[in-house]
Amino acid sequence: MQKLLIIGYIWPEPHRTAAGYRMLQLIDLFIDKQYAVVFCSAAKIKSTSSSSLEERAIPMIPIALNDDGFDQMIATEMPDIVLYDRFLIEEQFGWRVRRVVPEALQILDTEDLHFLRDARKNKVENAVSLESGFKSVLAVREISSILRVDVSLIISTFEMQLLQTQFQIDSASLLYLPFLIKKAEVENRRAGAVPFESRKDFCTIGNLKHAPNLDAVRQLKHTLWPFIKEQLPEAQLYIYGSNAPREVLEMHDPSSGFHIKGHAVSVDEVLSKHKVLLAPLRYGAGLKGKLFDAMKNGIPSVMTPVAAEAMFSTAIIPGAIHPLGMEFAMAAVHMRTDPIHWSRYQHNGFQILQEDYEESAFAKALFSKIQNYTGTSKTAPSFVQQMLSHHADAHFKFMSYWINSKG
Repeated sequence: MQKLLIIGYIWPEPHRTAAGYRMLQLIDLFIDKQYAVVFCSAAKIKSTSSSSLEERAIPMIPIALNDDGFDQMIATEMPDIVLYDRFLIEEQFGWRVRRVVPEALQILDTEDLHFLRDARKNKVENAVSLESGFKSVLAVREISSILRVDVSLIISTFEMQLLQTQFQIDSASLLYLPFLIKKAEVENRRAGAVPFESRKDFCTIGNLKHAPNLDAVRQLKHTLWPFIKEQLPEAQLYIYGSNAPREVLEMHDPSSGFHIKGHAVSVDEVLSKHKVLLAPLRYGAGLKGKLFDAMKNGIPSVMTPVAAEAMFSTAIIPGAIHPLGMEFAMAAVHMRTDPIHWSRYQHNGFQILQEDYEESAFAKALFSKIQNYTGTSKTAPSFVQQMLSHHADAHFKFMSYWINSKG
């Protein structure tokens, strides 16, 4: 039995973050292929994260940063594959992995491109050009990590193209792997979808510690909701999401129909009772978990172009796409009051899930890629890969030793 060791940035919380949901999907793919999966992280274990791993009988190994005990652990586990959860983890632990188990296949799950999200944020908030963001230290670090590992999992077709055209990354080292759903689940959800007349109100959802989501709530509060409320005096908007800062909590104002609800124990329950999901994101990267969850639960969305980016491969969409502003607000009003268009968008969502996110083809591609790297056809690291690994390993090794000596 082959073994997969996952080094997590945090312990997965599938009911709280899209990243946690994504990680559990990856774990299930390997379990289905009879891999022995081990998960380790230097983050604090929470009850909200441990249950998902315990249900799957996955060993959970706490580790520490800058600790030689990690070397002993990985030498004992001897994994065939090591999966890094975000490039920051590859920076912190990659040099140790390459030293102790050099034959292990190294996979980086990027989650989304951090430098892209940061560049877009700086463009929106500070008028810094995207080109500058693509030359930032964060971009250099993340691209270097992608080049050091054997395979990088990319969640967005836009990001696949960006890496190949802007940074000349070899497509052979990249694998497009979006959110996944089984065909049977799509059919079950379609059959049980709640209709227009049994729903009410607007909603949005997302981890409110995440900067793009926090910014979106600000846009709703100060720009969009006053207009929507004026057009639909009886309308209510419910904001769901964990880790709400005080700024968001203070926006709670039932008299204006603006409700801060906090963490949703059941995303499915929440999204099945509302009529329209609003996603007024001004920046971000990757795929948007809220839109994926909206399609699963048959709730049409009104979204900005950056929210919709790479979510749909055809002209069929599960809602309306408009830039932030009056067009967006008017589309929200129309969606809330037009049952014919609403029902069509609900249908579109299930069609998109089946055509763009059905699990089987992506699972086949993943394990075919792994087989190519672990079989007889595996090639030696390129010169660039060796060069980047050499300098990174020395840099992070001695930085770790320096931190220990200061402690």
